[in-house]
Amino acid sequence: MPAPEATTRLDGLGWLLAALAVAAAPHLPHLPPWATLLSVAACGWRWTADRRGWPLPPRWVRLVVLAAVPLAVLGTYRTLNGVEAGTAFLVMMAGVKLLETRGSRDLTVLAFIAYFLLYAALLRDQRLLALPWLLVGTAFVTAALMRVHAGRDGGPTRQVLLRAGALTLQSLPLALLLFVLFPRLPGPVWGLASGESARTGLGDEMMPGEISDLSVSGNVAFRVRFDGPLPPPAQRYWRGPVLHEFDGRKWTRPRGQAFPLQEVELRGEPVDYVITMEPTDRPWILALDIPSQWPDREAFRTYDFQLVAPRRLTEVSSWRLRSHPQFVAGAVLPESVRRKGLQLPPEGHPRSRALGRELMARHGDAIGVAQALLTMFREQPFVYTLDPPRLAENAMDEFLFDTRRGFCEHYAAAFTLVMRAAGVPARVVTGYQGGEFNPIGGYLIVRQSDAHAWSEIWVAGRGWLRVDPTAAVAPERIERGLIAAVSEAEPVPGRLREASPLWSRAVLTWDVVNDFWNERVVRYNAARQMNLLERLGLRDPDWRALGLGMAASLAAFFTALSLYLAWRHREPSRDWPARLHALVVRRLRRRGVVPGATEGPVAFLERAAAECPDLATDLEAIRGLYAALRYGPQPLDADLRRLKHLVNRLRA
Repeated sequence: MPAPEATTRLDGLGWLLAALAVAAAPHLPHLPPWATLLSVAACGWRWTADRRGWPLPPRWVRLVVLAAVPLAVLGTYRTLNGVEAGTAFLVMMAGVKLLETRGSRDLTVLAFIAYFLLYAALLRDQRLLALPWLLVGTAFVTAALMRVHAGRDGGPTRQVLLRAGALTLQSLPLALLLFVLFPRLPGPVWGLASGESARTGLGDEMMPGEISDLSVSGNVAFRVRFDGPLPPPAQRYWRGPVLHEFDGRKWTRPRGQAFPLQEVELRGEPVDYVITMEPTDRPWILALDIPSQWPDREAFRTYDFQLVAPRRLTEVSSWRLRSHPQFVAGAVLPESVRRKGLQLPPEGHPRSRALGRELMARHGDAIGVAQALLTMFREQPFVYTLDPPRLAENAMDEFLFDTRRGFCEHYAAAFTLVMRAAGVPARVVTGYQGGEFNPIGGYLIVRQSDAHAWSEIWVAGRGWLRVDPTAAVAPERIERGLIAAVSEAEPVPGRLREASPLWSRAVLTWDVVNDFWNERVVRYNAARQMNLLERLGLRDPDWRALGLGMAASLAAFFTALSLYLAWRHREPSRDWPARLHALVVRRLRRRGVVPGATEGPVAFLERAAAECPDLATDLEAIRGLYAALRYGPQPLDADLRRLKHLVNRLRA
């Protein structure tokens, strides 16, 4: 068996390990615990081995580890492709490489792995807040690479970091050039992002407490730019998943069932707008109720009037839409949809069922039952709260008759259950309601705290009607938002923003910056690239034109950079006495008179006058004028002109 390979102390190893830690940090929350533990162990072992001179592991050990890593990743993720498996595999390969690092070449490979890990983080998160970490990480990896190759001769730590930071900043114009001109793929690279990286909003099911949990988040769900005036708050219902099925506790969206499309009669003036949604890993497009026009290839409207994209939204996405707040939807109700709208579990909620039957017997129609329920919510001691008590098996019975404290999902679910018990087709609609206008950017911000649930009932001749029970309990929720509807003790995001105009302006300004980042950077795709190039004067640009333009731009960039560096590092200009002395030296060389290595200009001219008697008079005069101009208190223009004359007539 071969002896273990001895290890020598590596310059820059500590820097490289720190750079790997910086690059891997964004991925650590997504790695399995075993991968994190093994990576940290590999870094710690290599550092200790370098300090204490331990030998490297035998080759057979490294081969076993090399074979085990892909098997472990494959066993965890069932694949080696994708962001999750790919980054885990890359982090583990860095750990394996540490087991055989012998010199600067191996450390250079690790530095490039660190670069890849930094840029792979963009596949998880493209928010503007990720950019500073990427730039700082790039500068730090560059500093580590410089330390690896320069060793201790590279200067003190501060100097290395400053030089690496300067290199990173100098590369930004080139990065911008490549970003604008490099041919874009028809589908954005961010589509590779995994579902775990997306910030999930509404799901396709609802249980008591789920929307209230979502409402304590102040994250932006989407932004909307209207072509005309802002719709009033009572019309700002953003339609999401429609929930038809009820199992006694949970409302869900039907899956794997086909229902006939229902006609929609549009009334009133339309509302045109552009909606830009944050990643959700869901296909829902939260359109203003009810969507009437949308891009045909990018969305479709379901039988229950929800707008859905053909793919999951794993990136910032935008659509131009048109909605009609006034409409008649589904005036004719298909029998399959009617049955779904009346479905109830065989057992449970006896008091709610009895209430529905009682109200129908008393009022005789759907509108009367709905108004009676809303009056009950309005006049009896119901409370709208983010912190309702926990409910048992017959949750809606407990809510309606015992606790009477709930959030929007409690009221929507209870209302829909009672309406179905009364024989009225009804369903729960989830989405968002309201939004905050940003006067700086001129658009509406809808946050996760605006998540909402309401009901729809079907009435003969009038189709599906929206009924929002929350408006009966807390009308200020619809007109003024969540903060105005709950007590000050409840954890609602945005209270500081509401209380401080200065803080509110700062938050809205930062949101405008984020919106610009999303629109101009994250969503810079092939279509936007072509549009930009056409505005720059390139008519009908194709990939060949892009390639030539990028090559020409790179050539211009590097030419300008070379000229700048040549100018910056040019030989310093000498003053007139020094230039004239240099001319005298060149002429005296022809006679073999050369200045010594440590001989000053005055001493050289004095020696030259002694060695060249025929030039002694002029050389003595030149020596005196040079000393006066160089070392005198106040140089005179007449002396400089006299010196130029003497040097010009000097013939050696």
